[in-house]
Amino acid sequence: MTKKRWFRLYIERWRDGTFGLAPNEIAAYITVICELYDNDGLLINPDLDLMARRCGMRPTSFRKALDVLVRRGKLSLDGDAITSKAVSEEIKSREKLDEKSAGSRIKLTEKRNEINEIRRKIPSNTEERIQNTRPREVSAASADRDLPPAVAAFAKRRAMRGRQ
Repeated sequence: MTKKRWFRLYIERWRDGTFGLAPNEIAAYITVICELYDNDGLLINPDLDLMARRCGMRPTSFRKALDVLVRRGKLSLDGDAITSKAVSEEIKSREKLDEKSAGSRIKLTEKRNEINEIRRKIPSNTEERIQNTRPREVSAASADRDLPPAVAAFAKRRAMRGRQ
């Protein structure tokens, strides 16, 4: 299965969750979260210097920001691994959504195949439709039979034009 390169961001939850954090801490938080999503919710022995450069921070500033995030409960540090409860829950939610979407895609494909099979079984009446679109020759005698007066008069005029 391919990695998902997206995650849902709830504006209110993000705004409320980052309230009171310094800009360096917010930058570190979003960088770590993106790395967590890219690594299925677990960062083992992360390259903190690289993440610091991505944030435009010095490694010491990044480590301080990371410590604040761990103390505030935004991230968890288990030995050399970084995790986040919120990221893990969102990944599980995303997997359920993917399963549901896959089921819907399968049902849609089956329905389209059924429709195409029915269309293949229906005989083509192309030749009949072509014949019905050609103007029919109407004689004056047949125009008088079983037709409303206005239609019969139209047929007579058309027949007369054809003779000239």
